[in-house]
Amino acid sequence: MYGDKNGEWVDENSSITPNNENGNILYETEQVLLSASTPQRRVCILRLGGIYGPGRELVKIFSRWEGQTRPGSGDHVTNWIHLDDIVGALEFAKKKHLQGIYNLVSNVAIISRELLDGLHKYHGLGKIYWDGSTTSRSPFNARVSNQKLRNEGFELVHPEIVF
Repeated sequence: MYGDKNGEWVDENSSITPNNENGNILYETEQVLLSASTPQRRVCILRLGGIYGPGRELVKIFSRWEGQTRPGSGDHVTNWIHLDDIVGALEFAKKKHLQGIYNLVSNVAIISRELLDGLHKYHGLGKIYWDGSTTSRSPFNARVSNQKLRNEGFELVHPEIVF
């Protein structure tokens, strides 16, 4: 949703530059929901990173890239969130009556190349190669901060991806 920020940190107050129609729809939906907020109707929006966990294992998502050459250097930043933490954050937001927008991502953003190299090595899969002479097609490249939600007292069960 934040778009390509050249790997810089972003938070809930950062500018939104959706790179596709889905991003535009999400942003417009947020605005409609927030406009419906009243003292009696609190609206909390969780902006999720890439979702992983049971049924959405990273190895299932990326094993098909084994032995392939991907465009770019693999230096773009990715942000993920585990299903357990999504469920926990929903319960937390309801209990605390949170209002507004909160980023829900792991504490540690990870470079795409590091994620894929680590994942493939851990699972005994072949290496992924990078072609730095071509441009990556990834529309996302920002380190998304979850500090606002953590300041409310939320603690992640999976603060970072562990292979």
